[in-house]
Amino acid sequence: MNRWIVVLILVGVVGAAGWWGWNYYQEQQAAEAAAAAATEAAVSSDLEQVIWASGRLQPVQWAGLAPSGAGSVAAIHVQEGDTVAAGDLLLELENGVLQSQVKVAEAALAEAEAALARLRAGATPADIAAADAAVEGAKAQVAVASSQMLDVQAAIDSAQAQVRMAQAQYAEVASHPIAAERLTARALIAQAEAALSNAQAAYNMVKGDPNIGALPQSLALQQATAGLEVAQAQADVAAQGPTAQQLGVAAAAIDAAQTQVAAAENRSAAAEAGVRAALSQVASAQAALDKLLAGATAEDIDMAEARVRSARAAVASALAQLSQTQVTAPFAGQIGAINVRLGEQIAPGAYAILLGDTGQMHVETTDLRETDVVRVAQGMPVEVTFDALPERIFTGVVTHVAPVSSAERGSTNYTVWVDVADLDPSLRWGMTAFVNIRPE
Repeated sequence: MNRWIVVLILVGVVGAAGWWGWNYYQEQQAAEAAAAAATEAAVSSDLEQVIWASGRLQPVQWAGLAPSGAGSVAAIHVQEGDTVAAGDLLLELENGVLQSQVKVAEAALAEAEAALARLRAGATPADIAAADAAVEGAKAQVAVASSQMLDVQAAIDSAQAQVRMAQAQYAEVASHPIAAERLTARALIAQAEAALSNAQAAYNMVKGDPNIGALPQSLALQQATAGLEVAQAQADVAAQGPTAQQLGVAAAAIDAAQTQVAAAENRSAAAEAGVRAALSQVASAQAALDKLLAGATAEDIDMAEARVRSARAAVASALAQLSQTQVTAPFAGQIGAINVRLGEQIAPGAYAILLGDTGQMHVETTDLRETDVVRVAQGMPVEVTFDALPERIFTGVVTHVAPVSSAERGSTNYTVWVDVADLDPSLRWGMTAFVNIRPE
């Protein structure tokens, strides 16, 4: 009896516990359903606030580069993917003439700067010694030129003396026979006649001697006869005067002497010019020495500085013309694309090389609608995902909202820049990105 009572009591207790447990389960289910509904409502409300857009991963700084001028591509100094520094030469058009002009301008600048430096530094002992030597050398040239002029004058004097001698000889030849010569000739004839008369008288006194031929009277007669003939011949010659041949020889001697005078006088003009030139060289060398000793004047410095400024302007102009045929990196970065090949003609306007600083990348939206942009502001948090890494979610922040729209795919869109933290190194320029902007 008591056992059945215990069983009934146990059954009652178990039934009460089951009923309580069922009620508790129902209450928990209802509470969880209410919480889920509340959570779903909150998520739905939150999702309604999220702004969705797609974009591209871009360098913060990038540029499409092209030469200012048109021409044929002569050299491409980089390849796609290369990292370059600011100022590196990337591409050149045909510019051989312009490069030569730069070299000429740079040489002129170097010369002008060197001249200015010399003026400012003043004369060195070597400069002064060289200028002194130049003065002494010029003076030596004056001495040489003067000596040559004296030699020429002596030649003129000698030739003129020869003329006078030839003229005197001609006059001497042309003046014969003079009266004294005629008197002398007659006197000689008279003397020879007297001698012949005496010899004839002596011969007559012994002419009967059979040995007359061996006697001295015979020899004396012969000699007296010959003496008379000689005297007569000399008188004849004296009476005739100079021959045409003799006069011609004397005249030719005069002409030759006068030719020598003319030749010497011609050399005189050159000798005088040599002396003047040598004296001018002395004056110039002395002036240069005096200038060295005195040092450069303010005007000299000003002129030298002006030449340097002019040379620098010429270099700048030549470099500017050359730069129109070159493409240089305006900033450090990576070569993204090269759109030309060697030998191609480039027209101004179309970029040849794409350069970007891939060390600093951000996302630029491409389809943010005008109805959403009004809720976007700088500093808003952003969730970013990439097609290349779909399993990863990156955090970012809005850094810039474009003030002007861009029409793309027939709709009005606005560009927003998103700075993404801890970008994966495998992400590349131009990859597609998706951004979720959560307005606060």
